Amino acid sequence: MTEHRQDPELHFVWLEVSDLPRSVDFYRETLGFPVQDDAGAFAIVHLASSKLYLAPGQPLGMSMHIAVSIPDVDYMYKRLRSYHLNIASPVDEGWARYISLIDPDGYRLLLLQPTTVSSGSNA
Repeated sequence: MTEHRQDPELHFVWLEVSDLPRSVDFYRETLGFPVQDDAGAFAIVHLASSKLYLAPGQPLGMSMHIAVSIPDVDYMYKRLRSYHLNIASPVDEGWARYISLIDPDGYRLLLLQPTTVSSGSNA
């Protein structure tokens, strides 16, 4: 028997939030992410090949760190500043440029733009 091997892929993360409409507004309007909230009991933030489910409940807050890859960290930084969010300028770590912020329920979001790897690299 030949073993078919495929890397696991994250399908979704379930986040409990204290105020669902406020969270939907933050992810949809402030961050500009596509959000489906017609389910009634929860909302779904679509992130390429995975999702964030937002559901009423008891938030875990600062114990969660969620990294989301975005195409343009500078655009997102300007967008967030236009919503009067007090966030630090993008940080360049070499492997990515990112901004860090806290959502309305205390979840730490790392919005990052991966650094392009040159074609001669083994990374």
